[in-house]
Amino acid sequence: MNSPDPIRPTSYHDLVIKDGRFIGKFEEMYQLFDQPWMQDQQPNPYSRASGILHIQRFGIRSVVEVGCGLGYYADRIHRATGARYLGFDVAPTAVAKAKANFPHLDFRVDEVKNLAAYKDFGPDAILFAEVTWYVLDRLDSLFELMLEHYPGTYFIHNLVFYKGTQRYGTEHFTNLQEFMARAPFVPLGYMEATTEQDSTIETSAIFRIERRS
Repeated sequence: MNSPDPIRPTSYHDLVIKDGRFIGKFEEMYQLFDQPWMQDQQPNPYSRASGILHIQRFGIRSVVEVGCGLGYYADRIHRATGARYLGFDVAPTAVAKAKANFPHLDFRVDEVKNLAAYKDFGPDAILFAEVTWYVLDRLDSLFELMLEHYPGTYFIHNLVFYKGTQRYGTEHFTNLQEFMARAPFVPLGYMEATTEQDSTIETSAIFRIERRS
């Protein structure tokens, strides 16, 4: 007797965070859903534009992105700044689609714990764009890794906070100021933006990877 087919999730969110609990089935998500987070529509316009402005303003010429997804933000960064780019993601399906869509950029399958392996690329900046909620259990160790392997470079951090509805991760931080206090790096600039109809607050910050005194 054949087993019944598993029930397909109705929302990609259920494969990431559900009922305040981290699920993290990113490969399954990318297999089942073509455009999670509407990446082809460039979501979070304030924070994404701010991340690019950080790159331009601080003269950043090379970027390593953790959690590149389908590569749309990578392509926007490259077109706006001309910066050399290398991005990696834990989901092979996402990386395959990114390579197909943007063959002029470098995408790889890897885990965040291997971030130090990209030191030879010579990045001026490490970019986290909407991935921090997924690495909370190792965030402090990632900070220490960056201090050890990428001292003196930049850390660009984009993250959305949810207005009054967020359940996951609130024991770590609930707004940009709390995140900036948590990060051990030297803050250089930041942005917060929302509109009245948005359920989120977009944030973007840039740090120098140097231990704050």
